[in-house]
Order: sequence, then structure tokens, then C-alpha cells
Amino acid sequence: MSAKHEGDEPDTRKNERDEIVVLESAFAQMAERIGEQWRALGRQDRERREMVANISHDLRTPLSSLHGYLETLSLKVDSLADAERRRYLSIALAQSAKVGHLAQSLFELARLEHGMVAPEAEPFSLADLVQDVFEKFELPAQSCGVRLNTHIAPRLPSVLADLGMIERVLTNLLDNAICHTPA
Repeated sequence: MSAKHEGDEPDTRKNERDEIVVLESAFAQMAERIGEQWRALGRQDRERREMVANISHDLRTPLSSLHGYLETLSLKVDSLADAERRRYLSIALAQSAKVGHLAQSLFELARLEHGMVAPEAEPFSLADLVQDVFEKFELPAQSCGVRLNTHIAPRLPSVLADLGMIERVLTNLLDNAICHTPA
């Protein structure tokens, strides 16, 4: 037989309230963690969709340029000078290589989703890169009635950056500028 003391019942209620407070706190923390994880998944999904859209955009540009140069070669095969024909073929080949590199970028998407892709810095000439990007847009710009001009300071130092990423940025900027600039 146990003896019942006057103060026992309020202590039990107090302990139950303390347990409920602990459970409420644990539930609130769990709900916050789930919310954070949900927001992170949403961000990752948006980044993945943006990456796919960027790669699709990036593929369209060299394919359009490649098509333009090949179409010009096909239509003007008899009227183009040898030097001009070789130049057009050279640009078309470069654009074809660009498509191959961009296709490789699609494989990087999986690596990006797992946080395994980082910029690979290398020294390169920004002036040469700008000139290359301008060359691939020469015909598309002409067909839109837009003239491309560059003003590059002489003897610019090399830059240290991810060449592919910088080229992608310049290509997107120029492509958008040509599309949205009146003749």
C-alpha cells in the first residue's frame, strides 16, 4: 500500500505539461526542418530547370549559326571566292565543335545537381574570345539588319576565368542583343 501525499497530483500534471511543451518544441523544430528542406528542393528544381533552359538556348545559337553558314555555302557555292568559302567552312566547323561541347554540358547537368561542378579557371585572351563570338554572329546579325562593331583596347592582359562559362555569357548577351535590336 502506498501512501498518498497531498502534493503528488499537481506534480504529475506539471510533468505532463512539461512533456507536452517538449513535444510541441520538437514538433515545431521538425516542421521547420521539413520547411527548410522543401524550400531547398524548390531552389534545386528551379536551378535545374534554369540550367536546362540555358543549355537549350546555348545549343540553339551555334546551331542557327552553323545552319546559316552552311545554307549560304549551299546557295552561293558557285559565286563565293575560295577564301570566303574556306572562312565560312571554318566558322561552320567551329560551330559544329561548339554544339559538341554544349552537348557535353548536358552531361554536366547531372554533376551540377550533385554539387560536383565548379568553374575551371584558365588564362585566355578576352579579346580573342569576343572576336570569336562576334564571328559566329556575323551572318545572323546581317540577316537581322544589325551591324556588329567591337572596340577592344590593344594589349589587354589575359584573364583567368572559366572560358566556357564566359563564352556562354557573351554568346547569350550577343544573341539576345541581335534578337531585340531593330535593324
